[in-house]
Amino acid sequence: MLIKGNFAQLEGLAAQIASTVAKVEQEMDTWRTTAGATSADWLDQAGGQFGEISAAWHQVSTAQQAMLQALRGGVDKANAELQQALGSAVARVGSTGI
Repeated sequence: MLIKGNFAQLEGLAAQIASTVAKVEQEMDTWRTTAGATSADWLDQAGGQFGEISAAWHQVSTAQQAMLQALRGGVDKANAELQQALGSAVARVGSTGI
């Protein structure tokens, strides 16, 4: 059995996902602030529609965050399992005499 894994790449990918999650969270905070101020200023139908759009955007962004967190968890788990498999393989080879 051949085990291939680039642990640095997996760690880099997990870090990149975490960075993306943080950036999306910042954008969500900015949008919440802007949307709150805008819908408060627009007391007509446009304000209500803007509020609906804001709520829909928040729902989509929250789902995206959950997906990214799940993806990061999968990458972290794959990295840990690859390292464990490599460690087991090294232990087996190391305990075999020729």
